[in-house]
Amino acid sequence: MRPGSPRINIRVFTVFLVVGLLMLIVASTFVLGIGAGRLRDSYGANLANVADHTVAAVDAYVFRRIIDASILTRVPDIRDEAASGSKRAFDAGAARDLEQQWMKTPSLPAALKDLFGTRASLFLAEVSKDDAVYRELFVTDRFGRVVAASRKTSNYIQADEDWWREAFGDGVHGQLSVSDVRWDNSAKAFALEIALPVTESSGGALAGVLKVVADIREIGAVVGGVRLGTTGEANLLREDGSFVFSRGVLEPNARFFATDLVREHLQAIHQGKEAGTVSFDARGADDTTRLVGIAVSQLKTSYPKLGWVVAVSQSEDELFAPVRAQWTSLIIVLALTALAVVLFALWFTMRLATPPPDSDLHLVEHAKKVAAEDVEA
Repeated sequence: MRPGSPRINIRVFTVFLVVGLLMLIVASTFVLGIGAGRLRDSYGANLANVADHTVAAVDAYVFRRIIDASILTRVPDIRDEAASGSKRAFDAGAARDLEQQWMKTPSLPAALKDLFGTRASLFLAEVSKDDAVYRELFVTDRFGRVVAASRKTSNYIQADEDWWREAFGDGVHGQLSVSDVRWDNSAKAFALEIALPVTESSGGALAGVLKVVADIREIGAVVGGVRLGTTGEANLLREDGSFVFSRGVLEPNARFFATDLVREHLQAIHQGKEAGTVSFDARGADDTTRLVGIAVSQLKTSYPKLGWVVAVSQSEDELFAPVRAQWTSLIIVLALTALAVVLFALWFTMRLATPPPDSDLHLVEHAKKVAAEDVEA
């Protein structure tokens, strides 16, 4: 090798290469990890916010239906019909006979042929016609006999029903009763059943009970209307993980895929350890990871049977799809940066290994001068 030709210092080159690349990989992994974590937290918070807005809409719908039902109990025709029915003598045997006739034929028993022609029944039929969510409206007297209705109910005597006994209470004051969503055989629909005491117009004594069967189609519209990409969906759940409403077709006794985690977070919320909205990730039924946001309904504080939760979930693969394109670009940039580090390390080691040109030229010039002086001598 000629003097002054570039030489590579293998030790220096290796140190620069290993240290540079190692620092680059560690720093990139650290930054990407922090970014992915923050992005997941942001997506989770967004799903929880969507769940919170959805559950607020569900709560508003239920409260509105309850208020509307309470207004119906104050209509004079409803009060008067319940009061006049309660004044009629109650014969248990005769009531059972009418019950049998009521259930056997689609038409009314002869003794009750005028039931749908009363002002109260006509009013209830008009309300049901104007708002199809009301699948069934009827009023009983204080003995449980139907005295007015928007349509023929499945039973004539209602006093043996749990909702009636709960609404009638002690027979003096009564109380509001709201059921969970369930299939109503008479209305032939999944519905909320709202029962309220009806008092007399004059003295305020308990005269009977009004029952409203409200279809949950509006709840379904609110929950089913949540669309997030192609995999995002909202579900209305009970606290045990069973479905109140889901956009898809469900098998009987189906449970939410992250029921255990929902219960765990609900317990923490009830204990005050977490806020009312929470997000977490869970393995879905298709073995993919889904990000879930939940929000707790406030209905249970007023109506113990309505312990509901809205859960909004979306596949993490879909959530992070736009980011992966950026990650690919970042990997390319990192590769180019690594190449630049290699080239820089190579150049720097070559510079360290090359002898200083000035010192070599000085020795050559000095040797020539000594030789010339010897010749002259």
